[in-house]
Amino acid sequence: MELDTGLIGWEDDEDPENPQNWTWSQKWVLMAWIAIMITISPTTSSLSAPGTGRTLDEFGVKSKTIGTLTTSIYVLGYAVGPLFLAPLSELYGRAPVINYSTLVFCAFLLGCALAPNMPGLIIMRLLAGIGGSAIVTIGSASIGDVFKVHERAAASAIVLGTQSLAPILGPLIGGFTSQNLGWRWAYHIILIVTVPIGVLMVIFMQESNHPTILEKKARRLRKELGRDDLRSKLEMNLPPRQVLARSLVRPIKFMFRSPIMFLVALYVAIVYGLFYLLVTTVPDVFQNIYHFEVQQTGLTYLGFGVGMLIGLGYVLRYNDRKVVYLQELNGGKFEPEMRLANTIYHAPFIPISLFIYAWTTRASVPWIIPCLSFVPFGFGISGILVMCQTYAVDAFLETSASAVAALVVMRSIFGGFLPLVGPAVYSALGLGVGNTVLGVLALVMTTVPFGFLKWGGKIRRKWMVKL
Repeated sequence: MELDTGLIGWEDDEDPENPQNWTWSQKWVLMAWIAIMITISPTTSSLSAPGTGRTLDEFGVKSKTIGTLTTSIYVLGYAVGPLFLAPLSELYGRAPVINYSTLVFCAFLLGCALAPNMPGLIIMRLLAGIGGSAIVTIGSASIGDVFKVHERAAASAIVLGTQSLAPILGPLIGGFTSQNLGWRWAYHIILIVTVPIGVLMVIFMQESNHPTILEKKARRLRKELGRDDLRSKLEMNLPPRQVLARSLVRPIKFMFRSPIMFLVALYVAIVYGLFYLLVTTVPDVFQNIYHFEVQQTGLTYLGFGVGMLIGLGYVLRYNDRKVVYLQELNGGKFEPEMRLANTIYHAPFIPISLFIYAWTTRASVPWIIPCLSFVPFGFGISGILVMCQTYAVDAFLETSASAVAALVVMRSIFGGFLPLVGPAVYSALGLGVGNTVLGVLALVMTTVPFGFLKWGGKIRRKWMVKL
């Protein structure tokens, strides 16, 4: 802190107000709130998948594409929300944006439960997705706020990794409640869980955004010392309207003015799109080929969850170690691209999964085989998502929420639209050929992480984003 110059910063490297110097309990209480909500939000995305048939029957709709849209439209909300919620969190703080967004999420969950027709349900799910997108985007940035570089992969694996429960919880809740209580009760159950958690977050959630904390400190000191000249070191010396305008375009700038972020986001988006394509086709496959009940269909998603948990365990154990090792080889200098090193081990499991699934989804093959084919997919996607989001935080720390938003927006567009073409593709090519084509695409994509490691740093430094 430099009172003589009027600039307010941290007292020193050990300043307890700096979130990176918080106690272990302070850090992990915040991470606990984020982990809970970052599980609930994506759980809602796949909640409707097992009960799609019953929802269509109730509303008298026969189109499989519309049925797929009821699931994927929620993910499209993830493409809209981060464009303004992430930069708002950098301007006004993480806590208020997360809390207000949770309120929106709850309001439209109730709307889903009470939807009178299919258009109403689709609109309610879209708006619920926008509200639920805040925690998915801002959670990664909060990890960057409170953890140092060598701690982030482990924290990301634990906190972001709780999303791996979503492919289990969403279809399980949706499957059992749709069959026994009706599809509307799936939304009631999520709402019953979310409302009290949201209230507790409003009361107890601490702010972790560094500029917001320093701005509050500057305001306090201006009042206590009677000095109107005191300003935060991290304050943008611009009118509030101009600051807000600049903040709102940051995610777009990251997508289209940073080639490395565009390429990383595109890579994640293709993998994520393949994931949601599989998720939305599972009910049709297992209910028509294997004659599963709705609640049994929900259990088939366990393979994704098991694979994700194994993948996250691998990230937790080896990613930070890999970064430290590469940093030592680089003369002690850290490069954000080191965070992507282990993606080369996760990427091959995506095409392996697709090839197995392609040629085992038939009545002559036991149902357990296609179910087990989801395990390698879960292992692959968990490592890719966690490491790429952590890379965005490491590479663009001060504006990490907007950088992560670029990832979330692009992957959500693919996750929302790619499943809509699924029914037509599978109808024309069949499950075997259709998934083989996707497997070949995924196989080609396994070369991408090698390119990130070799040229990523050069690309990032050559095309720096001016925000």
